[in-house]
Amino acid sequence: MAGQSTRRPLRVYITVRDRLRPLLALVDWLERAGGVEIILVDNDSAYPPLLEWLESTPHRVVRTGANLGPRAAWLTGLVQRHGLDHPYVVTDPDVVPDPRCPLDLLDHLAGLLERYPEVDRAGPGLRIDDLPEAGRHTADVRSWESQFWSDEIEPGVYRADIDTTLALYRPGRRVPGRMAIRTGEPYTARHLPWYETGPGDEESQFYRMRADPTVNSWDLDQLPPYLRQLVDDRGSTAADAPAR
Repeated sequence: MAGQSTRRPLRVYITVRDRLRPLLALVDWLERAGGVEIILVDNDSAYPPLLEWLESTPHRVVRTGANLGPRAAWLTGLVQRHGLDHPYVVTDPDVVPDPRCPLDLLDHLAGLLERYPEVDRAGPGLRIDDLPEAGRHTADVRSWESQFWSDEIEPGVYRADIDTTLALYRPGRRVPGRMAIRTGEPYTARHLPWYETGPGDEESQFYRMRADPTVNSWDLDQLPPYLRQLVDDRGSTAADAPAR
């Protein structure tokens, strides 16, 4: 239950850039879960409603003055200064635990890090089973993300890489390695931009207008070339694989 964990509060670094609505949903979930210290790492946002909210939030705001991308928590030195002696969370602002996800998610992830000492980080699996057929990249998202649901090492636990979506990191490692695990139901999350259809609302359009195509990927109208190639290669490999 929220607020009943006996662990030390976890620092949660949320990378912020011109998106308010999903950020509010994520912060609300974390506040209900309790036991966290939220640090908002703002990548030079310009969206007026977000700027207004950042001025009024009780949570700590660190302004980078530039778009440092999704690894801003490391590039600013925040993690190195505060996260080397205790587990910490880093997440994009638009990944929100599913409504069915228990509020003890972070404790559950901490237990997995204890059980799998070779793993650097653990995070909730991202749902792809409920994506809208009319989503901008639904077919590509399913093709790419399905690989992260294929290697179940115990019921509800999958060996799968994690980039900068919500994850709990093992302390003491300045540069996280590539050993990661994701959780299945009910400990799942949603990448909210995957659920957008059409051009999106004013906030989404503002975000995409200022997005750096070398930093962003799934949120743009067209996939950047590097991701397009990865998805195509993934599709070709899956098509050529022998039936089992």
